[in-house]
Amino acid sequence: MKKSTSILATVLLSSAVLIAPAFAAVDVEDAMKDMSKSYRLVMKDTDAASLKKDLSTLRAAAVTAQSGVPGNIKDKSEGSAERKTFAEGMQELIDQIDVASKLADEGKVPEAKAEAAKLKDLMKEYHSKLGV
Repeated sequence: MKKSTSILATVLLSSAVLIAPAFAAVDVEDAMKDMSKSYRLVMKDTDAASLKKDLSTLRAAAVTAQSGVPGNIKDKSEGSAERKTFAEGMQELIDQIDVASKLADEGKVPEAKAEAAKLKDLMKEYHSKLGV
């Protein structure tokens, strides 16, 4: 009896490990909404502490989005032009957030906000390329 309970527990645990990633799929659209909210906060910030916090939140949402695949290109193959464009755009966005964050860390709020403003242009560019 103890042996069959152990086997059953092992099977259930193995099943849970294999099924869990399917339920943990990244919702890119939710991450994009979080990015939009954070971006608006960044552009309203007036002090370095708030700016750093909001840029950090923005970056975290961008990294989350980057790890998923948007619904409009889910049916495209892994190496498709659309997926490559999405990955490229997300990396450019993260890199630009890092530029703004570095300036915010140095207390250069106006300069950091000017760099953060470039995020909107990147968004427009890649939304246009991906037709969203």
